Amino acid sequence: MKTRKFYKVVLIGLLFIKFSSGQVPRANAVYTSDIDNFWVAYDSLNTTTNRDTQLRMIQTLYFDKGTDGLKAFTAARNYTPETYVRIINDYPAFWKSIRKNTFAIKSQVRQIEKSVDRFKVLYPAIRPAGIYFTIGGLKSSGTTTGNMVLIGAEMATADTGTDASELTNWLRAVFNSQVSGNIVGLNIHEYVHTQQNGKGSSLLAQCLQEGSADFIAELVTRQKNLNDYMIYGQNNESSLKLKFRNEMWRRSTSNWLFNGERVEHPDLGYFMGYSICRAYYNRSIDKQKAIKEIIELDFSSKDSVTAFLNQSLYYNDPNLRTQ
Repeated sequence: MKTRKFYKVVLIGLLFIKFSSGQVPRANAVYTSDIDNFWVAYDSLNTTTNRDTQLRMIQTLYFDKGTDGLKAFTAARNYTPETYVRIINDYPAFWKSIRKNTFAIKSQVRQIEKSVDRFKVLYPAIRPAGIYFTIGGLKSSGTTTGNMVLIGAEMATADTGTDASELTNWLRAVFNSQVSGNIVGLNIHEYVHTQQNGKGSSLLAQCLQEGSADFIAELVTRQKNLNDYMIYGQNNESSLKLKFRNEMWRRSTSNWLFNGERVEHPDLGYFMGYSICRAYYNRSIDKQKAIKEIIELDFSSKDSVTAFLNQSLYYNDPNLRTQ
């Protein structure tokens, strides 16, 4: 009896460890330890010029101590210790200017948690996802993998006050179009992506996938998106609307998405997707049902995407067809 009781206690203990270790994150769990670990590694790395020692420091002080989110982010973006040693050594002014921004994230954790709680109210079918703030390799401000929201804080917190003089034209364009204090909205945007279905192949589907995340983030946070693509889009909607209609069934996204190095006003596809979702929501009587339909739209289905566009009446035409 004592032996059986002992094993029962051990089993309960192991189950407690499993479910309290972050493997099954709460819907509003936010992790920031990777930021602290990075700057410890950064400070240590700057005490030596020996490359092998620098690589070992990044590995042991950052990678080895990383959260599950950091492991997923480095795998998704192919970040290695060599990546970090290179960008730390090549961009000293940038890192000096961005440090305080990354630490400021901690003061917004409670607001992020409250926003996710509000998201759950607007969309009760929400699937839990952990939010991981990391320091990335200057390739992505945010992405998702499974039930994890992965934020590259070195990009997400950069703005017009960040010293980007050492960086590429693309990064300078990204930072110039970002508004400081948009961390909460960015997290909800990425959180929406963890709830979505399918991946679109047409320009329209991809813009809806990104724009819907912006639209839901705005509903959740009750704050306007003030990034450059949104402001420019609102001021030029008539001409953009006509141009987008002529191109939306193409597969190429180069005129509308992820084009910061090529055009003066990048990522206007976010605005177009947002505008179509806003039109769909505004004409819906049951707003919570509309939110569910926006989030659960099958972006891989041409028929579903076409029906959504038609029902939005964004183009005031109930019978738009794929080309």
